[in-house]
Order: sequence, then structure tokens, then C-alpha cells
Amino acid sequence: MTQTQPAKLVRKKRSALRRMRSFLFGARKFEHWILIVLSVIIGIIASYAAIGFYFSIHWVLEQSFGVQGETLASHAAKLDWWLVLSIPILGGLVAGQLLRFLPGNRASGVAEVMEAAALRNGRMNLREGIVAAVTSVVSLGSGASAGREGPVVHLGATLSAFVAEKLQLPPQVGRILLGCGVAAAVSSSFNAPIAGVFFALEVIIGHYALHAFAPIVISAVIGALVSRAHKGDFPTFEGLTNLSIASPWEFPAFFLLGVACALVASAFMRSLIAGQRIEKYLSSVPYYFHPAIGGIIIGAMAIYRPEILSVGYEATSNALMGSYSFGLLFSLIFLKIIATSVTLGARFGGGIFSPSLFIGAMTGGAFGIVVGQIAPELASSPGLYAVVGMGAVASAVLGAPISTILIVFELTGDYSITIAVMIASAISSLVTSIFYKKSYFHHLLASRGVRLEGGKATYLLKSAKVMDHLDRDFFTIREEEPVEEARELLIAQGGGKLIVTDEAGSMVGVLSFNELPLKTSGEDVPNATSGEVCRRNPVAVKSNDHLEIALNQMDLSGEDSLPVVSTDKHGHVVGIISHRTVLSAYNRALIETQGHDGKLSGHP
Repeated sequence: MTQTQPAKLVRKKRSALRRMRSFLFGARKFEHWILIVLSVIIGIIASYAAIGFYFSIHWVLEQSFGVQGETLASHAAKLDWWLVLSIPILGGLVAGQLLRFLPGNRASGVAEVMEAAALRNGRMNLREGIVAAVTSVVSLGSGASAGREGPVVHLGATLSAFVAEKLQLPPQVGRILLGCGVAAAVSSSFNAPIAGVFFALEVIIGHYALHAFAPIVISAVIGALVSRAHKGDFPTFEGLTNLSIASPWEFPAFFLLGVACALVASAFMRSLIAGQRIEKYLSSVPYYFHPAIGGIIIGAMAIYRPEILSVGYEATSNALMGSYSFGLLFSLIFLKIIATSVTLGARFGGGIFSPSLFIGAMTGGAFGIVVGQIAPELASSPGLYAVVGMGAVASAVLGAPISTILIVFELTGDYSITIAVMIASAISSLVTSIFYKKSYFHHLLASRGVRLEGGKATYLLKSAKVMDHLDRDFFTIREEEPVEEARELLIAQGGGKLIVTDEAGSMVGVLSFNELPLKTSGEDVPNATSGEVCRRNPVAVKSNDHLEIALNQMDLSGEDSLPVVSTDKHGHVVGIISHRTVLSAYNRALIETQGHDGKLSGHP
């Protein structure tokens, strides 16, 4: 075989891939059908990955604690204290070694999926996704106090991104398939396909465009079908049957519960943010020992209250069944907040979805006991309040009220309870927004300089630099040059502005036809120079300023373009930024954010 044959084989393979892509997405009338086929494939892949993740956690729990997750708390309470303490530490040592293979030495989650959908055209790294999933399996299987839904969402998104990358699909299709993977993963986790659809659209995609809706629905349905085939058609939590609202007079209590849940959700998010500072206090300790140190705290807390271990679904179910006293419910709120903050701050893998449901159930259950003591003849069971609290806290923390309400609806199947959840979730999200702009995921991204609260278009203005959008085709004139020279240059460039500079090349002012002296009877104004008639100290922006600053300066000054100067002390002019250029970039990002991506094939 000659040296050129391998290269020819590679080119032939790439050519075949391009032909297949052209066949799939080149024919406009077939591209939507192909997308539906891909959504089915993604739904199957992501749902089986979610199921595999679920059973893997149970297998690790059986090896470590000797029991599956449904009865972890009650079983751990019977174990020797030294065993409960040592298992999270050993799990932390294993998880710490896996961190070596992850970017930033930390497992990824929902926030990274949101960033990939908004800024990276749905592209994600498969190796990172698999290692992050394994890290989360080890973490949750050894008792780390976190959720499994965040890692499952990341894994489903990673697998869908891998398919899109291998098929070299357009960015528009890549983002849709990312949502398909997320929807199937959520649907498989909760046996809630409707919630999976709206979580993908509300949190990940960020819009409800029709061309994205259909394939995401299909993937979510596939996820539910696969989940029910392997796990059965059972609700995720026990205690959700036979719940009902005792009286219409209870609805004011649900408003008050929403306020209480908002305060708890705010405290939870504040604690999570504070937990991120753990690594600063452990800066002298290698990062791969951080989970083990966190495991010491988790294990010590679990000796006292094993309910905080791992996902905590057994404790959540007990709260929904009204099995806990007020004192236990109240204490578990704060213990779970601390345990989850330590878990994630110490670099264990896991999410915040399940802890939010746990904390909300404890909050609602405790609130329901108080209401029952105040008005026993009008109050429903504490379990019903636990359901409402579960939805209200999760809505505020996740910034996904629609998805959370639908999860509760699918879990309970009760319309009146869903109305109560809607009231409490709306109040909770509204009050929480006073303290936090949107969700914990947005705070995570903002801490890395990625601000997606207003979508991709707003992020563009806040992150893109003026230097990347400026026009370098502009005219300058020295300040000692005569006015007639300036007039000729302005005529040559068709109007606009001239940048007046000094001998060193620094900007002195700007000059347009408005500043030029009028010519009368064919005579020029004698002895006038450009520096004398120019507009001094004009509004300008620096090359490293963000587009948002340039747009604000244009709006305040009324200018349609601004000079761009260098960042050094000399202030040399390096270009011009126009209002039209900034708005064009913003509009392109806005169109993508709202889902009006044009044809799936990427053609105009």
C-alpha cells in the first residue's frame, strides 16, 4: 500500500459523509422527516443511557451500603457508625481520581448543557460526558448528597451532540437534537414525558419554535416508553395517591407556602454559592482529595441523619406520606441544604434537582403540620403540602416553573393539586427573583463570565468585544491640515466622519460636514485648519469594551458611529464601530435565540 492510499481513504470517507449529509438535509421536503427519525434514535440512546445510569447507582449502593436507594436511609440507620462515615470518604477518593480526566477538574451538569445550546451550537465532548457520568455514579453510590437528574441531562445531551457531530449536521439541527437528548433523559428519570419536553424547551433550548417542538416530543415519548418497559409504570415517589385538597379556603395557605418556599429556595441557592468557596479554603490541598474531605462531613452528618445520603428519595417519599414529625422535617431542610452544598463544593458529581424536591417536600410538610394545628377542620394532609412545597422550591431553584409544575401533575395526575402547585410556584419564583435574577444554573454560568439570563443575544452584547466588530476602513486627517483638505476627503468618502489626529497619531476630535465652515461667494474661510473647526473630545469607545457599552454610548450621544481607540495611554484610533453593525450582530443572535433559524439544512 502506498503512502497516498490512507489519505485517499480518508478523503473518500469524508466525501461519502458529505454526500449522506447532503442527501439527508439537502432535500427540503425530506429534512423534517429525517429529523424525526433522528429524534427517535436519540430518544432510544438517551433513555437507555438514563436507565443505565439509574441501575449503575443502585449497583454501587448495593456494593457500598448493601442496599438499593429506595430504602437507603432506613438501612443506613442500622449500620455501624464507622461504616456510614467511611463509605463517603472512600467514594470521594475514587471520585477525586476521576476528576483528573475532566476539564476544570469538576463534573459537568445542566449549566454546561445550557451553555452548549446557546453558544456552542449544541457541540459537547463525549469523553467528558462519560467521565462526568461515571464520577456522578461513584459519588451518588457512595452517599454524596446530590441529585441524579443533572448528570443524566448532561449525559443525554452529550450523546445527542456526539451523533450530531459524527453526522456533521448543521448547528440548527445540533441544538434541536441536544433538546431531544435532554427531554428523553428527564422523561426516563421521572416517567414524565410532558415535563421532559418542557424542561428541554424552557431551560435548554430557550424557545418553543414548532420545528423544535415535534422532534423533542417524540424523544420524550420514546424515553417514557423505554423507562416503563424496564422500570415499570410506577411513580418516582410513594405517597402520591389519595391526596386531595380539603377546602377551597386553603388556597391562601398555598400563597403563604409559596413565600416560605421562596425563602428556603433563596437560602439553598445562597448556600450552594457559598459551597463553591470550599475549594478556596482547600487551595493547599490537591483537588483530587477534595471529595474525600467532603465525604468526611457527609459521613459525619449521615451518622446523625442518614436521610441526607445520596438522592434521598426514601426521605422524600416519607414526607409525602406524612410519616415525619415537624421537628424532623424542619431539621432535614437545613441538613440537606448543608449536605448538598458540601457535596457540590467538594467536587462530588451530582445535580440539584433531587435535593430541591427533597427540601421542598420537607418545607411543605412542616408548613402543612402548622396549618393543620391552626385550622384542623380546613387543612389537608401534610403530604399534600409536601407535594406543593416540592414543586415550589424546585421551580425557584431551577428557574423552570412550567417544567416543575408539569412534573408534579404527571406524578399526581390530580388537577386541583396542580393548581395549588401553580399558585405556590408562581409566588415562590416571583419572590426568589427579588434576590436572584433567574436560577442557580445562570449563577453558575455568570461566575464563569457567561451571562445567559437574556439569552444568546444579550450575552453577545455583554461578552463580544468592539475590536471584533469594528470597521477599519476610515479616514484620518492631521489637525494642522487646512479645512479644504478635510472637505475634499469627506466628499471622497461620501460624507460620514473624519478622525482628526495630532502628530503622535492620537485622536484630537472628529470632523463632519456639520463642523466645516460654510463657503460664501466661492471663497474659503482664510487660515482655518481641521484642528480649529473639529469637534473636540468626542464620544469614543476602547477596543476592549463590550458591544453593550458601545450601544449605550451611541444611544446616549445620538451618534450613529463612534471612533474606537486603543487601550494604551496614547489613544490611537484603530477603527469605527457603527450602530448598524452592532444591531446586525444582535439581531442575528436574537433570531437564533428565538428559534427562527431558517431551514434545517442551513440554506438561506
